[in-house]
Amino acid sequence: MGARYPVLVISVPNLKEISTKEKFLWLNAKSWILAIFIPFILFPWLGLIYALLLYGVFLGLFSILEFFDEDIADILVARSKIKTPSAHFYA
Repeated sequence: MGARYPVLVISVPNLKEISTKEKFLWLNAKSWILAIFIPFILFPWLGLIYALLLYGVFLGLFSILEFFDEDIADILVARSKIKTPSAHFYA
């Protein structure tokens, strides 16, 4: 017969998942900043009505995109910081 080894089981409740981001009204902070910042910058050229309409479009777009990928705003910000003309990246 083989040797018996004691089994120790520890159960800890998962209070918060590490990879989830804090959300406020279904969007994370970077999505809110992008949704507000871009229409605010374009406000002098668009006017109030079109800037508010663009704000609503961004809120809808980010909420749909974050439904599928929670990090979409981080991806867009990181992609805008890349200074190379190449569209292909290798790791």
